[in-house]
Amino acid sequence: MTTKILVVDDNEMNLRMVSAILKRAGYQVFTASNGKETLENIANIAPDLAILDVMMPDMDGYELCRRLRHRSDTADLPIIMLTALSELDERLKAFEVGADDFMAKPFDPPELLARIKVLLRRAAQTAPSARSANGEMTVFFSLRGGVGVSTLATNIAIGLAQIWGEPLALVDLSLINGISALMLDLPLRNSWGDIANIKSEEIDEEVVEKVLLKHESGLRVLAAPGHPEEAELLNAEQVSHVLDILRGKFPYILVDLPHNFDEITLAALDKADRIALILSPELAAVRAASTALNVFRQLGYPEEKIELLMNWTFRSKGLPRAEIEKTLKHKISLVLPYAGEALVVALTLGKPPAFANPEGAIGALFEDIAYFWSKEEQKSNPPQPYPEGYVRVRKRARAKQKRK
Repeated sequence: MTTKILVVDDNEMNLRMVSAILKRAGYQVFTASNGKETLENIANIAPDLAILDVMMPDMDGYELCRRLRHRSDTADLPIIMLTALSELDERLKAFEVGADDFMAKPFDPPELLARIKVLLRRAAQTAPSARSANGEMTVFFSLRGGVGVSTLATNIAIGLAQIWGEPLALVDLSLINGISALMLDLPLRNSWGDIANIKSEEIDEEVVEKVLLKHESGLRVLAAPGHPEEAELLNAEQVSHVLDILRGKFPYILVDLPHNFDEITLAALDKADRIALILSPELAAVRAASTALNVFRQLGYPEEKIELLMNWTFRSKGLPRAEIEKTLKHKISLVLPYAGEALVVALTLGKPPAFANPEGAIGALFEDIAYFWSKEEQKSNPPQPYPEGYVRVRKRARAKQKRK
């Protein structure tokens, strides 16, 4: 596959000159004349390297580089800055905003090509770790069943997909009795069972893509096996490798975990950027949450990595929030109201409220949680045109502001 290089410069002559050098060297070249054009088109181009001019109107190369570093899809993109200025301060500024290299104009074409080769080689050598840093992974966990782990994972995943209008992964690691496919009314054509007999080193992106179920919301679902014996064949190394592949493929990965601390669960917890620990306001669930928090501390997970979600799975007479927080020595981030009947109907029909009725009270709540947990770079740079989910979330936010 031909290496793609994006050149950004407001000077047409400079664009032609650099493009000609790169094309003669065998690269596929794309151009942009300003920062706005770059940010709008870079996702479609998906370049392997970018060359940015510093001196541009409206948005200079430093600001463009900074914004690219704050986007998940270009956070690790090799970037060379070109400028007519050669002062040390300019070089330092380039590196401070995240540039990989800096060249002063006029430059020697062989030197530019040599530096490009170095950066591309370095990117290829670090590709697995660089890719694994792209996708944000949230795992949903409880040591007590019946508190809504699968419901929350599925609906928040749908919310994210609808808000940002792009595919993301929902991974069911409750391998013995997972219900993600059932909740989405998806036929179990493929599952983790299709990977069970493949060595981890032989599992690649193509293999993973073939076993993902597709839901019309944009979710790609890696479902639990249909037969328990298939689940027994999977190991932590395989699961860890698949999660790394999904990180490089999707902006968000949401994982529905079983109610235990087996080696597969621990592998997912170790990789998580966020652990959503679910409990209901009753004694057994609080005790299970306390046990889980103690294990997390022993494993050295930082407190800020853990979000406590309290789900009212019954109508009333639950333990007070303040008492639970005091017992657990951890703040509850979110409280979800009782919605038992609506969720039971949704499960029966395979139509989660975030998908079937996103403007209803429960569906809207899931979408709002999804937006709250979204990456800051996406919030500050939403896709155009706005996806319907994003429009709904922003409309609700404006309505809340007016009521204040």
